[in-house]
Amino acid sequence: MKKHIGKFMTVLIVLLAIVLLCGTAFFVMGTIRERNIAEGESQLASKNYAEAFEAFKKADKFSLRPDRRVINGLARSSIGLEDYDSARKYYELAVKLDPNDAESRHTLGLLCIRAKDYEAADKQISALRAINTQESLHYADNLVKEKQTGMVKGFFLDLFKKIAPGVPNIPGLTEENPVSPDTESEDNGI
Repeated sequence: MKKHIGKFMTVLIVLLAIVLLCGTAFFVMGTIRERNIAEGESQLASKNYAEAFEAFKKADKFSLRPDRRVINGLARSSIGLEDYDSARKYYELAVKLDPNDAESRHTLGLLCIRAKDYEAADKQISALRAINTQESLHYADNLVKEKQTGMVKGFFLDLFKKIAPGVPNIPGLTEENPVSPDTESEDNGI
């Protein structure tokens, strides 16, 4: 009987050690994730978008499930790098994580307009109106204006490129402006 108790205690101690190691690993992963998020936010504040993107990518590797702060950081970094396809993908994920995030929906709408996907922009406008806060309604109205401007500007850009395909890019005339939701929201006091 003492022989069985000794084996049982050994197995119990081994299991306890494994549980403690797993718990320690979980806390270490959380610490590394938080450190990378802080680094990414610091790099975003200094407009060093490539470094911010890398820091948020590292943080994402240490997340057990999609983290809203990480996804938003990846999206904002992608916009800073003018990688609008990636930014749109990350903002779509951000909206899935928090459907009531008016700012993310607004930026996603701007990216849809830039990609000339006006149906997707209309979905964001409808979703913003459904949230029904002062901020979301303001964003919805802004997206309607941006969509109308984008449609007209897109028509003339396409026409100009067809008429004069060899003309180099002229900022403001033949080149689209970068998406910058942070600047727009500061201008309107939101």
